[in-house]
Amino acid sequence: MMVRTVVAATLALAPAAVIIPAASARPCVTPTEIGCHGGFHHDPPKSGLDDDFFGYGMDGFDGSGRDRFGRDRFGYDRSGYDRWGYDRWGYDRNGFTREGCARNGADRPDADAGKCERLRSRPSSGSSS
Repeated sequence: MMVRTVVAATLALAPAAVIIPAASARPCVTPTEIGCHGGFHHDPPKSGLDDDFFGYGMDGFDGSGRDRFGRDRFGYDRSGYDRWGYDRWGYDRNGFTREGCARNGADRPDADAGKCERLRSRPSSGSSS
């Protein structure tokens, strides 16, 4: 009798969100689906209330993944350069690294020749195997 009372009291005191799934939840077809939690997909609200007046979300990015300065989540602008002027591979707009190594081998006079040769001798994938 005590167990029934505890269960009934728990159900009566439990918040409605625990008992009734949210309106944005839809049943999963299989429990191994990506995004399936407790038998339901929980989609973010589509109301747009999380966006500010200019269309930027709470994380500071718009729908295309750019922030207010036009940079993506990794800090690169639409041309592919970070705010210091280097691309994802470490070269600036003129084709030199911070150390003065060039893509084509015509390094700056003040560049460290050994460091530039090690940079060019790496595998294209960036791995050592």
